[in-house]
Amino acid sequence: MPSLGNLQRRISTLEAEIEAIKQEGEYLLGVRLERSPAGGTASINAKEECKYARLRSGRGKLLPNGKKSMYVPVGEIARYDAACKRGEQIQKLERQLSQVKVQVAKLELSQYRSLNGGVVKPRGRQKVVPFPSEAAATPIVIAPPPVPIVPAAILVLYRQHANAPVHAVAAEVWQGDQRIAEVKPVHCMGMKGDRVSAYIKEVLVSLNQQFQVTRFEDVVREIPVEQCPIDNCPLSV
Repeated sequence: MPSLGNLQRRISTLEAEIEAIKQEGEYLLGVRLERSPAGGTASINAKEECKYARLRSGRGKLLPNGKKSMYVPVGEIARYDAACKRGEQIQKLERQLSQVKVQVAKLELSQYRSLNGGVVKPRGRQKVVPFPSEAAATPIVIAPPPVPIVPAAILVLYRQHANAPVHAVAAEVWQGDQRIAEVKPVHCMGMKGDRVSAYIKEVLVSLNQQFQVTRFEDVVREIPVEQCPIDNCPLSV
């Protein structure tokens, strides 16, 4: 089995790949796009050249119209096709991520079973000493050991909702309950999703060089576009 360090680095890589795909544009999870030629009384030209399409959701999912299927206008087929493909990529990576996390949990459990990393085995016949009844009513409170405080990076995105284009990108570095550094917001207006993803990676590289953080935390701080603090922002209130 790979080492714990290798597995944790694999988790960071998968999380970065998932976030990068999400930044490319809208995505649909558990949804497929079905194409079919025009039928019925449609003209021969329409039957040969035009394609109708509809979205179908997977088990337990509903589309934005509240139904299991939805017809897609011809002009929107490419858009929804790209969104479905992004969703497929995300789901594939999330399955891999889940498998790696299971491996990490098993490895950590095997290491925590005893102080020396092995499994504690009983030696000979064990004598069981019962606790007095009053001990159960007044348990001894043992203070936990101090947790090492290490820097953590928080990604800050200014956008209207999770699937909306990113308006601006910022970042913060926290140590415990103290914010020790911040990357000022930068506009992403007009940038494609892959360029936004590349810039986010550049920010993380810079933070890694200064604070040794290797990834952004799982929770992304999202702020409405109207609250963008950049001077002369055309969309802020």
